[in-house]
Amino acid sequence: MNKLDRYILLKFIGSFFLTMVLILSIAVVFDISEKLDDFQNGASMHEIIFDYYINFIAFYGNLFSALILFISTIWFTSRMAS
Repeated sequence: MNKLDRYILLKFIGSFFLTMVLILSIAVVFDISEKLDDFQNGASMHEIIFDYYINFIAFYGNLFSALILFISTIWFTSRMAS
């Protein structure tokens, strides 16, 4: 693998993970805002909430992976063109 291939691969992987973090963080924020009353009314359930969001991120990361791959490819290609 030469330097150009490594450079392109690292730029693509960086844009993929950045896009994944952004989309999943938006999904988590919307889910927290919908369930905020349940979290406030319940007892101290930090471990249950933590376990829920670990599984939530894994599930939606897998579900949105094709969309995230498409968006990051478009974003990466547009950054490489300029």
